[in-house]
Amino acid sequence: MHHRIRPIRTAAVALSTVALGAGVLAAPPATADTSSALRSAKAGINTDSTPSTVAADWITDELANGLMVGSNGPDFGLTLDTGLALHSVPGHESGVAAINAAFKPRVDEYVGDGTKESYAGALGKAAAFARAAGESPIDYGGKNLVARLEERTANVPADPAAEPQAAAIAGRIFDKSADGNYANVVGQSYAVRELSLARSTEAAAARDFLLKQQCASGYFRLNFEKANVPNQSCTEGAPGSSSDTDATALAMINLIESHDNSPAVKAALDKASAWMIDKQRNSGALRSSGDGAQINTNTTALGGYALGLMRQSDAAQKAALWVRKNQPVDKYKCRTALTKDTGAVAFRKDRSKAAKATGIPAEARDEWRRATAQAILGLQFAPASKDRFRIESVRKQARAGERVQFRVYGLAPGESACMQVKGDFRRVKGKTKGTKIVRKLQLPTGNQRRVGLVKTSDDEARTTILVRN
Repeated sequence: MHHRIRPIRTAAVALSTVALGAGVLAAPPATADTSSALRSAKAGINTDSTPSTVAADWITDELANGLMVGSNGPDFGLTLDTGLALHSVPGHESGVAAINAAFKPRVDEYVGDGTKESYAGALGKAAAFARAAGESPIDYGGKNLVARLEERTANVPADPAAEPQAAAIAGRIFDKSADGNYANVVGQSYAVRELSLARSTEAAAARDFLLKQQCASGYFRLNFEKANVPNQSCTEGAPGSSSDTDATALAMINLIESHDNSPAVKAALDKASAWMIDKQRNSGALRSSGDGAQINTNTTALGGYALGLMRQSDAAQKAALWVRKNQPVDKYKCRTALTKDTGAVAFRKDRSKAAKATGIPAEARDEWRRATAQAILGLQFAPASKDRFRIESVRKQARAGERVQFRVYGLAPGESACMQVKGDFRRVKGKTKGTKIVRKLQLPTGNQRRVGLVKTSDDEARTTILVRN
């Protein structure tokens, strides 16, 4: 999960002198409505809102006075990831509002004070959240985030031929910091999104520089070249130009959300989408990039969400199904130590398996929060069941102690549920194809009509069977 705005580096980037300036026009009104791109992408497909809703419920409960707080204090980046995720889930406006109320007075702690410290990627992400919260990014707690972002975006020189290096880095974002420059492609994509939506005169150059970071195969790399290198473009096979799945997904998402419909952006999105589909496994999962690359819910959810916004619904639903299988729902008689954290998404299957016995360890809670914040996006495309939710007993009566078949219909693909009668239970999971699940449950003693139940995270169905000793 290395796509955060300011990743740790061992050395500062060598910077050339950059002419910086402002050119913001009047920003269009901010809106707290759910992304129009998401609404239109989901319009023609049958999705299940349950997994994203229960994940959003869980992560809302993880907020402490509107902020995500880790061992080192407030984590503003994760807080904004959470806010942007909650913004995508209907009914979670209060969580977005709580984050906004807590973050707005402390925004400079994340983006810098605007004089000695100013972090470009963080400014773009903060502006994206402000807009999602229904605030104006040009007046967010009295701060003009867009103007500050423009100050951190390299200008196009008056005479590109006379200033070839200035022309090469035109539109590139730079941090201003005593700790060095950590601006990267992810931050550039947030900058493009917000400069475009603010109708900034610097939006086109920022967009063009972002598109330079896409390699011929269609992926985006994570880091820029040093600022004094003449060729600022991604060069396939060259050092520093390796593929990055998370950066590619976020570049796609932010380009789509920028509402830039230029031919260049459309072509870039088509190439990135094709690359992402090629990298997706048959299971629906995607592998992260860089050191410690592995298949995980974080990368899979981001990639799936990007593909969903690109109307690649089959690929998006496959990714969402894989993520949902890593969202344990062990309720009622199927309770485990994870039951109190229903809705949380594990980074990987092994984390879920271990936590069923012990619960989420304190030192692992941060990982579950990060995984869930991104998973909420991908789960927007979770496929729904094609059948009515119900349970049936194959027999109307049976003897106590017998094992009797029960049939469950209508679980969504990958949806966890608990089948139970008094004294016995089975964990079941919705099938990818077909909806009928058949399991045997042992009937309890006692002459009585017994209830067979199937319970999901947010619903239940029941049937009855007559039991005789």
